Formats: sequence, C-alpha cells, structure tokens
Amino acid sequence: MPRAVLPPWETDQPPWESVRPRWETERPSWESLEALAAPGPAPLPVPQPAARHQTPRSRPTLLVAMILVLVVTAGLGQALTRSTVLTPRRPALTAEAASTPLGVPEPAPAGRGGYRFLQEQDDGSHHPVRWDPCRPIHYVLRDASAPPGGDAAITSAIAEIERITGLRFVYDGTTDEVPRPDRPTMDPGRYGHRWSPLLIAWTDPQEYPGITGYAGLSGSDPVAGDRPGTLRYVTGLLLLNREHLEQVAGWQGGEARMRAVVLHELGHVVGLDHVSDPGELMYPRPTVLAFDFADGDRRGLAALSGGPCFRDF
Repeated sequence: MPRAVLPPWETDQPPWESVRPRWETERPSWESLEALAAPGPAPLPVPQPAARHQTPRSRPTLLVAMILVLVVTAGLGQALTRSTVLTPRRPALTAEAASTPLGVPEPAPAGRGGYRFLQEQDDGSHHPVRWDPCRPIHYVLRDASAPPGGDAAITSAIAEIERITGLRFVYDGTTDEVPRPDRPTMDPGRYGHRWSPLLIAWTDPQEYPGITGYAGLSGSDPVAGDRPGTLRYVTGLLLLNREHLEQVAGWQGGEARMRAVVLHELGHVVGLDHVSDPGELMYPRPTVLAFDFADGDRRGLAALSGGPCFRDF
C-alpha cells in the first residue's frame, strides 16, 4: 500500500530536518483585519511578492524580522532583513550569566504539529539561532497610548513564553525610546555598556511608517561568536500597532485576541517563523482556530529552549 503524503505540518521528521529556511519556502499571504472578528478566515488574495533568497553566510543577517499578524488592506508574512557588519565591541560576560539554564522548559508535546525557524546556524548544522538560556532577556516597555488591556496582554504573554521555554525575562522599566529599524544592538548612552534590552513598544503608522497595515512587527538580532555555529540573539524589537489593536480590544473576546497577537510576536522574538497549518498560532493569517500556542508551536519552542550556555561574551 503506498505511503500517504502528509502536509508539511504533519511530518514526523527530526526537528532539524523538518524545517527549511524561510527564504527558501515562504511566500507572503494576505488577509483583512476583519477576518479576526469573523467566525473563520476570509482571505483576500492579491499578487504575491517574489520569494526571498538566503543572504551570504559571510555576513550574518540582522533579522529585525518585522513579521506581521493582522492587516487592514496590506499583507501578511513580510520579513525585513538586512546585512550587518559586526563590530569587535561586545559587552563583558556579566555576573548574571549562569553556567546552567535559568529555567526548565516544557517537554515537547507528542503529535504531528510542525514549526519553522526564523534563522539557522551558519555551520550547516541546521540548528536554530536562539537566545542564551543561561541569562535573562532584559526588556523595556514603551507603553504610551497602549489600548485598554494592552499591557496586561503583554504581561500574560511573557509569562506564557517563560513557562513554555524556560527563558527568563526581566523587566527593566518603561522607556521613551523611539523604535527604528536600525536600532543598535548596543546603545551605551541610553542603556550602558550592555546589549540593548528587547524593546516592546506601542506605536502607529505616523511614528513608524513600516507598521502601516500591520498589527505587530517583531524579530531579534543575532550576533556571531568567534566560530561558526555560535550565532545567538542578543536584543530585538516587538512593535504593536495601537490603532489596529484598539479595534481588536473592542471586539467580543478582544482581550484574548490581543493576547494572541502578542504571543505570536513573542514566538518570532524567540525564533519561530510562520507555518502553513491554520491550527497553529504561528500561522501567518488571523483565524479563530488558535488563540494560544498549539502542539506544533510548542514543539518548535522546545527546540529553541535549553541547550548549552554561551560563555564567550
């Protein structure tokens, strides 16, 4: 009897083999904002942009991934990538860098749910780029003009991602930092001689034109060690479109929907890419099928969790 061909999210291949780089497979899809309020997805097809291609290995890609979740008339699934030349300046290893992971991640659930990584290591191993599990992820919040329930959604979503991954987030307070695509990985004048904390900011298209039509944009910045295979995320951006999410907050179940947006964006921050299964939270179009991480999402988060500590800087 011939073997059934399963969709990509139902494969049982080993995790490093079940994921292809985004730039080889993903083509953005498109959706209206109203779809999140409807009983099911309602896609609005438009011509798809050309597929992206992998950047040269010799220059690590800065994935300020800018991946969206909801739209009004614009598109879903776009990623902004640019090459960066890493400078020798690195902060010294801090006292808070432990020799073992700070938390214990959830075990990967059984099942066939799939996942994809935003970026893989540059040594051909196909292992994902991830955060160092042995030190906390510092973050600051620009909460000016947050919609009702917005900051509560952020707090709840961070607690959930901590519980699943074992990663630890440390709140460094509020900030007046204005988000920009070329945000530096280190900003000594504002944050001292350390990696810039993850910036979580409420914004709008007037201040940040790149978020026009998007409910959320997010991604993290990888920095390479002294040898291949040591890329790690050190900072990032998580931007939330106040104008879009004010609408969502007013819908029935708006708080849960807004939390789902933040969870989706945090999935990108820790390294997950979009998948083609509408039952997963990392599906690029808004649906009513997922308001929390599903099995495939959790399998991917498990693959991004734990692991050895980085002790070079």
